[in-house]
Amino acid sequence: MRTPVRSRWEELRSQMWFLPGVLVVGGAALAEGLVRVDSAFGDTTGAAGSWLFSGSADAARTLLSAIAGSLLTALSISFSLTMVALQQASSQFSPRILRGFTSSRTTQLVVGAFSGTFIYALMVLRTVRSGEDGPAFVPGLAVTVAVVLAVACIGLLVLFIHRVSQSLQVSVVVSRLRDDLLEELEALHPGRSGDPAGGPGEVPGQVAALREELYDGPHALVRAERGGFVRDLETRVLLSAGEEHDAGRTLTVHVRAGVGSFVARGSVVAAVAPPPAEGTLNEVRRSVVLADERTPHRDPLFVVQQLVDVGLRALSPSTNDPTTAEHVLLHLGDALGTVAGRDLPSPVRLARDGRLRLLVERPDWPEHVDAAFSQLRRAGAEHVSVTLRLLEVLGALGERVPAGRAGPLLTQVRQVLELVPEQQQWTSEDRRQVHERAARLAADLARLEASGER
Repeated sequence: MRTPVRSRWEELRSQMWFLPGVLVVGGAALAEGLVRVDSAFGDTTGAAGSWLFSGSADAARTLLSAIAGSLLTALSISFSLTMVALQQASSQFSPRILRGFTSSRTTQLVVGAFSGTFIYALMVLRTVRSGEDGPAFVPGLAVTVAVVLAVACIGLLVLFIHRVSQSLQVSVVVSRLRDDLLEELEALHPGRSGDPAGGPGEVPGQVAALREELYDGPHALVRAERGGFVRDLETRVLLSAGEEHDAGRTLTVHVRAGVGSFVARGSVVAAVAPPPAEGTLNEVRRSVVLADERTPHRDPLFVVQQLVDVGLRALSPSTNDPTTAEHVLLHLGDALGTVAGRDLPSPVRLARDGRLRLLVERPDWPEHVDAAFSQLRRAGAEHVSVTLRLLEVLGALGERVPAGRAGPLLTQVRQVLELVPEQQQWTSEDRRQVHERAARLAADLARLEASGER
């Protein structure tokens, strides 16, 4: 049951308001605590030590008011810079990368520090008394901490401006997306939840046999109660569902909706055989976590799509920046190379007691390759440099894939060969160069693929 908690925690942390909200509460609590310390142990007459604030009540009010007012101004500047960054990122790169900006820890920290210090200054300000309405009280320690926090906020503002200026650079955006993709690929390949059912070579036959066995006999369909994107599959919930099933029968569950796919309300998300109790069906339905938007968590193909979007926007007639598209191809090749030689997770899982068989939809190697290169190949067909860079990346991947897994790469190269005669805007030398390189690479990949079939 830790998976649901982790999924919701990741979603909460990515919200822009979360860290600022925590810091605002922390600022109020800190103010209350330091004022009590000053009241109990501090010198409230204004004659404190040299390192504490030792001014009068009027001076403390003026200082705290200045801190609160200036931080409110700085907070509005931070919001303005954030909005400009979001607008620029949406128009220049892709609206799908905005989540990376709003979930940035730097942005959240700056907004939270300004908001928290503002609340802190107001909370301390209300406790300052000049002696007209009672005993004089100047919380020297609390006012000193307010000055320290204000100085720290100035440093954070400088850091924030630096980060915003960097975040609008296409190289930084592409590198960040590449790092996100690597993180998700490393987390999912390999990944275990239950025991894999057999070795990699047995998977295709097992999947086909399992599907046939499930759908040929009595089975129950699980339908979605709402529409949305599949954000996560809580496999621990699915595997634990088998524990509540009759010990004499093995439960088979096929989750049709993979992470990142969209399901409509009332559509089938899973099938279960033999038909179990209603409680088990509800557990299966609950294990498919739906949300209104896709997120990178457990969905590397979404990060691939974000990178491809940046490349497509660069190749659009309004931008015409093939160099950025080439950089995107290089980063995609770098990321996919990390899993090129690995066995992808088996779509078949077994509960450890053998009472449940789980079949989930996972993107295979051909889907990774197609998602990364097909759109960019078509959009960059008019640019010789982009096509040559694509062949270079495919060749580099061909050196990293094991025998028998070069087929998707070979398909990409052959489609490049089909495009060469159609590019009338290319010179004859361009067509010759691309054709020779593609033909040579196709021959190498065909030999590699054939060696794995023996």
